Amino acid sequence: MDTLLCLYAILILAVDAQVFPSVLTRISSTSMQQGILLSAFFLLFPLSSAVSGLIADRIGKKVVLMIGAAFLSIPFVVTATVQLLLAKVIGVLLCGLGMGTVESQASALLTDLHPGRERAMVNLSQMFFSIGAAGGPFLIALAFRIKPDLVLSSLFWTVAAVTLSVAAGFLFLQQGEPPHASFEKGGFRQVLGDSQGRLLLLVMFFYVAAEMGTAGWLAKYAEVHLSLPVRVAPLAIALFWTGLGLTRALVGLFFHGVRDTHLLTLAFLLTLGSRSAAFLINRLIPTMVLIFFIGAGMGTVWPTLVAIIGARFKRTSGSAVGLAIAAGGIATPIMHPIIGFLSKESVIGLRSTLLCLGLFTLLNLSIVQRMEWAKQ
Repeated sequence: MDTLLCLYAILILAVDAQVFPSVLTRISSTSMQQGILLSAFFLLFPLSSAVSGLIADRIGKKVVLMIGAAFLSIPFVVTATVQLLLAKVIGVLLCGLGMGTVESQASALLTDLHPGRERAMVNLSQMFFSIGAAGGPFLIALAFRIKPDLVLSSLFWTVAAVTLSVAAGFLFLQQGEPPHASFEKGGFRQVLGDSQGRLLLLVMFFYVAAEMGTAGWLAKYAEVHLSLPVRVAPLAIALFWTGLGLTRALVGLFFHGVRDTHLLTLAFLLTLGSRSAAFLINRLIPTMVLIFFIGAGMGTVWPTLVAIIGARFKRTSGSAVGLAIAAGGIATPIMHPIIGFLSKESVIGLRSTLLCLGLFTLLNLSIVQRMEWAKQ
């Protein structure tokens, strides 16, 4: 039951993320104001990941997950009912807190629930995220096709109700109570005081920098460099996320006997090779296929890192996993402005920028090899 609740929460979290841009369009503000709001949102995500972990190790994941899921529903309710700009802004910011809380603590709880199978379960949970990310837009498009006069407020109310069902479901968690041993030593100090822990945080940062840096700019790349029409260009993103989801499903169901460092090494090699070929060849069909394999290579990295850190710091999994996810979350607001600058033709251009993101994968490959040697 607890496992199903966590998987359901991550699925709905992904659907919420797809509807969230519609909330932003309903906020009456300038482009500059929306940019500031998005920056605040992306900064609150890693902050809430870390802080919610500290709180969860003291009062239990159950309460923290209930509150986080309730926060997720607020922007949809507020935008559907309230016209006051300040209220909408506060709702958006609370959603950022909720997203960081639910993703980090649901993942941490899965590592608690399945000792010895942490990697499989976190990979499967992220497969559910991929399903939600792909299925959410499809369901929204279907709803508007069936009922063309559907108002956006009705959609927001539906999403809010479904999200609140997640919060209500967490009332029935059986293993989300506070661990008694967590007061001995803080999870942050455990991770930061451990050489392997510090390396894992570094790998997470570099990975998310490469993943989000790639996903956020694929549609533009397909339009500008592969000459795809604007309406078709997002297919590149769909192929990327399909690759991620497929790998997470495969790793979750199989590969149980493969060591974590070996799996990560294979993933980084596939990502690096596919990226290099995709952006050097720069031809429509081969590049689109290779974009799928970039996603396939990246798919297992995030959940495997979360599983490793959750298993390694079992007594304070909430704060340890929260810190790991925060390390990755920090990369998003940092990387997008950098990529936006580098992708100008007057600097190095988008094609070279996406190719250079492979340097993060190369760094991660060297770090994982160092971790492997440390075990020998």
